[in-house]
Amino acid sequence: MTMSSRSAKRPVRLSDVAAHLRLSVSTVSRALSGHAAISEETRLAVHAAASTLGYRLPASNRRPRKAATRLIGVVVGALHNSFMIQLLTSLHDELQSVGYQMTLLIDPMNDSRNLFAFRPLIEGYLDGLVFATATLDSVVVREMHQRGIPLVLVVRGVTDVNVDLVEIDNVDAGAVAVEHLLSLGHRRIGLILGPENTSTSRDRLIGVRKQMIRAGVPIISLEVRWGEYTSAAGLSHALSMFDAASPVTGIIAGNDTIALGVLDAANRRKIAVPAALSIVGFDDMPFASSSLVSLTSIRQPVEMMARVAARLLIQRIRYGGSSEPIREILPIALIRRGSTGALQEPLQSKDAGL
Repeated sequence: MTMSSRSAKRPVRLSDVAAHLRLSVSTVSRALSGHAAISEETRLAVHAAASTLGYRLPASNRRPRKAATRLIGVVVGALHNSFMIQLLTSLHDELQSVGYQMTLLIDPMNDSRNLFAFRPLIEGYLDGLVFATATLDSVVVREMHQRGIPLVLVVRGVTDVNVDLVEIDNVDAGAVAVEHLLSLGHRRIGLILGPENTSTSRDRLIGVRKQMIRAGVPIISLEVRWGEYTSAAGLSHALSMFDAASPVTGIIAGNDTIALGVLDAANRRKIAVPAALSIVGFDDMPFASSSLVSLTSIRQPVEMMARVAARLLIQRIRYGGSSEPIREILPIALIRRGSTGALQEPLQSKDAGL
């Protein structure tokens, strides 16, 4: 009998983890309890195997859990952009309005070995989890789902994990952004996205490519860069695009913070916006409407995202997880401002004088 067929019939036992690693049960038990006699290498290997196999610490090894703590954990990788702050604020307010409190778990949660540090909190005290910065390959989301912990994903999805999800149609959003630039006469398009292993970046790229094909614009004229959701990333990637043999005349940024970096790059190179360069951001943060920025942006309904995510999670907590997972697709809107316009002064090609 294989491990997968056995775990489908009964919970994974300590002996299963031991057999998987070819270690004694006592060694595995001491590794999980943090015994000083166990080497760091063995401890990490045991923790990783326990997470992968779905071993759950017995109640005797965990702090007692209350019947209902009314405490929700929200997992975020970092707090370096305005959209995430606004989402967390709205989540806090929505959960509090229905009698729940929120605690932040600031960790990428991409490594199953790191998960063990959070298990006493997750399994002992939290009623549910919201993942706001999940990656496509998140093993932690998969494991939490397998363990039956109520959870909901917001903003981003995870490959092959069928759980409640609240997001926009990012394929359509990418198509809307590039369609706007194409309608203004732009044909050399730059795309500065967030991390490559996120559903938002993946789907927006798909949408951009599909729309360019529909418009008869060669995909070869699309420049794509990946990075963090920071203005520094927008600055460095935009400068490299300006230095290309055939410079872009329109840039779609993965969020408004990246777009600020692009605006900075254009200012440093004395490139006129929007006469020579149009810029589209994502999220439509409050600063985008400032007269100093005047950024065209794809608006995401962040408050609605938080409200729907909180509602779905509370339903899972109160009524169990037997029903089919729900995918809520929320509307977007292109908010046009001064950073986009008809192409008038295209950047000179580096080969123009040759």
